[in-house]
Amino acid sequence: MQFEKPLIRWEFSRREKRFFIYGTEEGQTAHCANTGSMKTVLDNATHVWVRDYGIDTTRSLRYGAEIIEMQGGGLAVINTAHANTLAGEALLRPELAEWGGVNDPKKEAKYSAETRFDWAYTNDAGQRVWVEVKNVTMGEGRVVAFPDAVTTRGVKHLETLTEIVKTGGKGVQIYMVTRNGAEQFRPAAEIDPAYAKALKTAIQAGVQVVALGCSITPTHIEVCKTLPIVV
Repeated sequence: MQFEKPLIRWEFSRREKRFFIYGTEEGQTAHCANTGSMKTVLDNATHVWVRDYGIDTTRSLRYGAEIIEMQGGGLAVINTAHANTLAGEALLRPELAEWGGVNDPKKEAKYSAETRFDWAYTNDAGQRVWVEVKNVTMGEGRVVAFPDAVTTRGVKHLETLTEIVKTGGKGVQIYMVTRNGAEQFRPAAEIDPAYAKALKTAIQAGVQVVALGCSITPTHIEVCKTLPIVV
């Protein structure tokens, strides 16, 4: 995906109340579309790249935070809305994973009255495939992990995918790794052991689990490789 306009680089100051990112200069306030803790990202942040929606925007804030630049120049995408867009692009690239053919993909697909998945599509065998996407930015060295905070919603999604597979359906869990330099993915059992357990159960049941690494620049984000998963 390409950013519609060039991003603007601010010196990073702080994050407050989850939804606000501040630069060091007066008036530099951007909306942060990320409810996670952003653990290991904010700890090392030096700059933030923001989108300018223009002076005439109807948004409450003119600027939106897109990318955190960390010590050493590493980049992490903090606008979690992009993960679903990137997953949609990845589904159309068979070299990244064995999707089984992707036909009629639908975003925000309703599975039941209580559950929606990020994507659903019909494979070449005529089966409906349900896809959940998680944005991953927490990392240490070349290893990234999810989640960065306890997520009961994430556990529920894994449990539902597991039940889908056990009853003959198809389920896919995609971890969209939007932190450059990653070479391996693991569940963060030290933060949420219930999630790590649910992921292991899902894999054993036959849920397809894929971690995808991205190339990130201030002009574009591109899914570029599949990462090994260590459970």
